[in-house]
Amino acid sequence: MMLTLARIRFAEVIAWRAEFLLWLMTLTMPLTMLVFWRAVTRDGAFAGYTSQDITAYFLAVLAVALLTECNLVWNLNEDLRTGGLSFWLIKPAHPLSTYLSITLAELPARVLVALPVIGLALHAGGAAEPVGGRLLLFLLSLPMALGINQAVQIMVGSLGFWMDRSITLFKLYEHVGSLLSGYMIPLAFLPAGVRGVADWLPYRFVISLPVELLLGQHDGTTALRLLLVQAAMLVVLNLMAMKVWALGVRRYTAFG
Repeated sequence: MMLTLARIRFAEVIAWRAEFLLWLMTLTMPLTMLVFWRAVTRDGAFAGYTSQDITAYFLAVLAVALLTECNLVWNLNEDLRTGGLSFWLIKPAHPLSTYLSITLAELPARVLVALPVIGLALHAGGAAEPVGGRLLLFLLSLPMALGINQAVQIMVGSLGFWMDRSITLFKLYEHVGSLLSGYMIPLAFLPAGVRGVADWLPYRFVISLPVELLLGQHDGTTALRLLLVQAAMLVVLNLMAMKVWALGVRRYTAFG
């Protein structure tokens, strides 16, 4: 069933190419920050980042944002608002599988856009570690980053069972995350106290960690330790998401 839904959604992405292109245009913030921080580092390195490092970093951020984005919280809120969730609740497949299929269906188009960006980031980075090792660590981290983002969106979206529109709460989450995830500034630029907190929040493991691994900012031992932390966070957050979802479904009353 998930494959069928994914094929349908992929056909929609192809049919509504203009919509997909408009979505791509909303991801210009990393490029804006690239221009800004290159200006800052024009006369010398800032917090260990040269202009070349800044270019590689924000290109990598753009690629990771493309590959870890999902719209589950928006789709779930809309189905809760209209009562459309009732249709999926009576199906044999788990309702959340429908939202997962949408994410999977959009991935091929996103990968197509992200691949050249990843190539440019690797070219600009010039880290000492072999490219093959960095790509392997990056590819291990990327699905977990997407899974963490999905879990958070399930939790926040499921709050719609108790409140009118949990999307407002998610927007607040996104605004905080734009600073603490490495999306707008490298975590190395944060004050020490804030950096210590950001290092252990889900934000970092969605954006910053895949970027760090792609650019070779960690040795092998540190990279594997961080991947284990990311895996543990993925499991914990998904268990929490399933619990919040289950509690919400019990009190669900549809309308529309």
